[in-house]
Parts: sequence; C-alpha cells; structure tokens
Amino acid sequence: MKTLSHEFTVRVRFSEIDALKMVWHGSYVTYLEDAREAFGIKYGIGYQTIFDNGYFAPVYDLHMQYRHTAGLNDDLLVRITYIPKPAGKLCFEYEIRNAATGDLLLTASSIQLFTTVDGEFDPQPEWFEEWKKSHSNA
Repeated sequence: MKTLSHEFTVRVRFSEIDALKMVWHGSYVTYLEDAREAFGIKYGIGYQTIFDNGYFAPVYDLHMQYRHTAGLNDDLLVRITYIPKPAGKLCFEYEIRNAATGDLLLTASSIQLFTTVDGEFDPQPEWFEEWKKSHSNA
C-alpha cells in the first residue's frame, strides 16, 4: 500500500493556550482529532462513512511525546500518516511542527478499533477490507 498522509496548517487560538502562554497539552489531542477528520475526508474513510457502514471507531490507544512548545498565533503544520495493518484497525502516526521554524513540537500515534453500533468488537469489517484494497495503489 502506498503511504497515505495528509498535511494542513492550524493557527493557535487564544482558547488553546494556558496560563504559561503556551499551547495547553490537551489542545494537541484536538489537533490530532482534526487530522483524523481531514484524513478521513480526503481518503473516503471519514466518520460518516464509518457510521454509514454500521460502525464506530473509538480511540483505543493514544501516545503523545511533547518536544517543544508553541504559543498564541503560531502556525502549526500537522501531518498524519496511515500505518497499514493486517487487522481491521486504524493506525496513525502524527507530527506537529512550527510552520515558520520547522521545529518539531509533538510526535504521536493512535489506534482506533471498529465496533458495531451494538458495541461488539469486529476485528475485520468487510467494508474496511474493501477500503484498504481500493487504496493499495492510491
């Protein structure tokens, strides 16, 4: 499978900084969620598509490593990369950089598992396997 990734820029808003005038650590979780939504729209695996197939994709695992700070009005370059796995799960790696300086601010990874609307774990949803096949030469 060709590497599937997406990049976008976000400007740090006042509501995302803390008393120390730097991006509050929890705001990075929102940037990662924004990245997953943007990736899903670009590659046809957005949350609406998941819902329409009768599934949810809750975050099962999330790791973040903070490397540098960002502040108010900084432009951040957010990059998300899909990591293919044989099982039916969404695995992503992320980098967030200061768009002006290139400084690496954060690295992260996440895993989402598929559950039916009834809450049953499904390790190999058929529709997801089709999605992977359709993007193997994207």
